Amino acid sequence: MTVRPHLLKAMARAVAFSGVLFALTTAAQAETVVALPGAECKEVRATLELYVPIAPGFRQLEMPFPENDEKIQGTLCRLVAVGTGVHVENERIRTLQDMQGYVKGALVEAGWKATAQTERFKGKSKHGRHVFALTRNNAICVTTIQVGMVPGVETPRGAMEDGTIYLGSLKPHQREWWVAVDCFHF
Repeated sequence: MTVRPHLLKAMARAVAFSGVLFALTTAAQAETVVALPGAECKEVRATLELYVPIAPGFRQLEMPFPENDEKIQGTLCRLVAVGTGVHVENERIRTLQDMQGYVKGALVEAGWKATAQTERFKGKSKHGRHVFALTRNNAICVTTIQVGMVPGVETPRGAMEDGTIYLGSLKPHQREWWVAVDCFHF
């Protein structure tokens, strides 16, 4: 049996097209994740409460994965601490970078590390917000730290310029902190 060259080219194009189609349909499918089991999440919580010098401590919740551009679905274990600067700030935590250093340091101390996979969760979307992720044992913890102005507080003179609020110009009771560590298995 003789195969004609134009038929070979057509078959090669069909195989290539089916490969591209498979890649596109696979990429379009949602990735499903599962929350860290309660005991593992509790271990992360204990680590954060040991090494991150804030009060109040972290609450532990299990919740659906938030809507996202990565098309990830499922559940996650959220460790969250919320409070004004009066509750969160102290002699060791004065800035967003201080908080990031303590949270990241606590997780690194417990064996979590940054990888190429965790880089896709990294972000610094706006003033007063940092996002980073670390991995350990086929799990990822994505940390979001945000500091902003307490809702309803009148902006003090000198704290705003060109529409930007300078958080350092606010008093501690005028700043609101939100720290969330979302952990899940792939």
